[in-house]
Amino acid sequence: MCLFLVQPKNKTMKKIYPFTLCLFSVFSFAQQMVSFEYLDGFHTGDIHGQGTWISTPTGDVPPNVLNQTVCTDTATDGANSLKIVKENTYGTQSIPIIGAFDNLPVLLPHHSFTVSFDINMSQLNGSIFSFQGVSSAEEKYIVRFDFDNTGTIKILKTISGMPVMEPASGTWLPNVWYQIKVVGTPADIKYYLNGVLIYSGIAAESMDINQLRFVHDNADGSAYIDNIKVYNQALLSAADGDVNRKTVEVYPNPASDFIKISSSGKIKSIQIYDTVGKIIQAELENNKIDIRNLPTGTYLINVKAEKGNFSGKFIKK
Repeated sequence: MCLFLVQPKNKTMKKIYPFTLCLFSVFSFAQQMVSFEYLDGFHTGDIHGQGTWISTPTGDVPPNVLNQTVCTDTATDGANSLKIVKENTYGTQSIPIIGAFDNLPVLLPHHSFTVSFDINMSQLNGSIFSFQGVSSAEEKYIVRFDFDNTGTIKILKTISGMPVMEPASGTWLPNVWYQIKVVGTPADIKYYLNGVLIYSGIAAESMDINQLRFVHDNADGSAYIDNIKVYNQALLSAADGDVNRKTVEVYPNPASDFIKISSSGKIKSIQIYDTVGKIIQAELENNKIDIRNLPTGTYLINVKAEKGNFSGKFIKK
């Protein structure tokens, strides 16, 4: 499946080059919770480049769309939320693709995951708003949940071996918060709206998910997304055997000059990555790492110790 941004006035369509984060085998995150708060390293403004998030790539200039933002307009958890809106530079798209992509720090197995979030959309007869769990390298949907612009809810189903968007039970109204949950099990994929099961069926593709997309087709209107929770069920049980945050600590956080590492066991190695997956040289001296030369932003850190691994993030001020 090729993705294009359609520009008005018959400008040449540009292919969107998917962003793939290649660190999945490194990190042992079993869960991720995002509410776009300042204490979590987010700030108001363009979502692109904040943590593991990017906005839709354009394949042109600018390289990413510009107006998908963290804002303080409304929220269900804390003060901030993600706002996805129409990009006036581009026309209405053939599929929902304008918005924000979360490049997950660990793969979600299609048969063992839970993703939930809150969403509030501004209007009917405008954009189609969509949640998508994809394998970005192959551009394949594993799960997809659409709020159609007629008020219908559509789910990605497999019919006669072909993936199609079909109506599910349930409808939506503008300016109302809805809680969505999608659960992958060995038997099926279950879709919930406000805690009510509205559809269950097989995954569209038997592939792992590496990217979550909160997008629209760029017609009209906007949507707010908040309180995102991602669980890798396969890792939750395994996480009990890993080193926990009481065993390995990284502090202070945020930090401007040095971060300190404390561990109850011997530290074997430390790796730091920026949000595009580039490894950064890290030298541990007297249990400290000098970060003065790092640009301001959020970084991922993996500490390998005698009793297991610790994965987390820190903020360079």
